[in-house]
Amino acid sequence: MIEIRCDEKWENLINKSELQNILTIFLKYLYAGERGISLYITNDSVIQKLNKEFRGKDCPTDILSWAYDEDDPGMFEAQMSEAELENSESTGVAGELVLSGERVSQQATENGWDFETELIRLLAHGCAHLAGWNHEQSSEEASEMLEMETELLKKVGLTNIY
Repeated sequence: MIEIRCDEKWENLINKSELQNILTIFLKYLYAGERGISLYITNDSVIQKLNKEFRGKDCPTDILSWAYDEDDPGMFEAQMSEAELENSESTGVAGELVLSGERVSQQATENGWDFETELIRLLAHGCAHLAGWNHEQSSEEASEMLEMETELLKKVGLTNIY
């Protein structure tokens, strides 16, 4: 199951059906077996609060990710009952992503492409994080993660992004 929610401001800028297809492609490439994901597109102030609470960084960011197989529960997972949590694990939910629509818009302008392209680029980045890739430990890991993101983007027809 792929759940996509967004604040009203971003509703008319996204195509939920297309995003579901893209996320399905990413998850099939990253995981053996079927996986679900939760995506929430919000604003800078909400993501700043989450960034501060979960990462200790009091600033907005473009994307946050929580993998359900990690020790720390994600924002939505922490609110689930034990039965709901067990059901989500048995159905293969990879985790959850929260994006700032404001960051997506700003970065799209800076990168010279549209909102949708930047959104998809960030979804590839977030999905790679959910699958265990990390860019913050070493330059070698950052390079490997970038290669993975590039492969994901190619799967949905986006080339020459990096």
